[in-house]
Amino acid sequence: MVHQRRLKIINFTIDGQSFECQVQTWNLDPGVQDGDRQYTFCSSGANSFVEETDDEPTLELTFFSDWRSNGLSDYLWAHANEVADFVLDHHPDIVGEHVRWTGQVLLKPPPVGGDARATETSEVTLQIIGTLGDGLTYERVA
Repeated sequence: MVHQRRLKIINFTIDGQSFECQVQTWNLDPGVQDGDRQYTFCSSGANSFVEETDDEPTLELTFFSDWRSNGLSDYLWAHANEVADFVLDHHPDIVGEHVRWTGQVLLKPPPVGGDARATETSEVTLQIIGTLGDGLTYERVA
């Protein structure tokens, strides 16, 4: 049986300020890295191992630029290089599928500019502080 959902609603806050109405695209990448397989000339037993890696979780956002005092563009520029709490609720309107990620991100301002007469948008990738289970949490919301 196929189960599918359209992406329609999120709740998204940074330091308690709501920004979901500006977000066009989001991707939360847990940043789990594949280790490099290493080989030895050992003829008996295990002759290979996988090197340990460090996860690098990120939160990628594409959003409609908003330079008002409560807009995401202004917020990221005004708080560059600060660490802030975030909460992202996915499918908050669907009982049994509502999940939440919480953690901290390192804020950075996105590049600014674009084509004449185009809708102004911004793209930014924020680094998540910590890793899944150690700073970044995932939970099912009842």
